Amino acid sequence: MLIKKIIQIFGLSVVPIPPLILGFCGLTPFIFLCFGVYFFSYEWKLICLYNLLNYSVIILSFIGAIHWGVAIHNKNTDFRSYLWSVLPAIIGWVVLIGFTTNYLLIIIFLMLTFALTFYVDLLYTKKNIFPLWYLKLRKILSVVVFICLGLVAMAINNKII
Repeated sequence: MLIKKIIQIFGLSVVPIPPLILGFCGLTPFIFLCFGVYFFSYEWKLICLYNLLNYSVIILSFIGAIHWGVAIHNKNTDFRSYLWSVLPAIIGWVVLIGFTTNYLLIIIFLMLTFALTFYVDLLYTKKNIFPLWYLKLRKILSVVVFICLGLVAMAINNKII
């Protein structure tokens, strides 16, 4: 009942069931690891933070890969489409390889990259490259990711971790 209400409130009834379910399942690590940063012992908080950073890069890679798949499907030979498809993964990797050990900065860069990927998806939707339901799903998923990363950034800033 609660799930139906959420679907109705956010206009997700147009989203096909498989991406809807799997998209929300993909939020589970963000939510679990965010809570872990607040409620687990210090050692486990560090493990949660480390895994949250890595999972964020994995999801950024996945979001970029969607563009690769769409470009292939549309027989697109434009270099920019393929470049964009790998850029989120490269940005995430660069953030994690250690140009900074400031976790707050890393979280902020990840959040900016998630915002950038959403903006590009918005442009693709406006050009009718992506279906409208995809953007509706991405919007709610992105909001949850932002909340989780934002809460972890606050935890870092407040020395909870």
